[in-house]
Amino acid sequence: MNQSSVPVYLTHVSAGTSVKYMIHYAQGVRTNKFQAYDYCSPEENHLYYNQTTPPLYSIRSTKILTVIFWAGNAWVADPVHVSYIFDNIQSSVYQKYIPDYNHLDVV
Repeated sequence: MNQSSVPVYLTHVSAGTSVKYMIHYAQGVRTNKFQAYDYCSPEENHLYYNQTTPPLYSIRSTKILTVIFWAGNAWVADPVHVSYIFDNIQSSVYQKYIPDYNHLDVV
């Protein structure tokens, strides 16, 4: 995801999200890592995660039926990121592509 686009994305967020969620989202964009929230302090990360850095999420270990709806005009989940999920998830996946929708239409 293009980091210079993050301010544009943030202006399209619905009122129902938290500041912490948006910071977590921006951390993922900045680091290009799929990981837990980074408290930006080794001590605080250790308090929450028992390690000094946030743990990476392992979607390969997911062993549940997964349903993914994705849209052709979604600015949050582009085809590159959706394909990462499909390539890395090991569980059964049902996916539905809706070409004329965007992220907020699906949500």
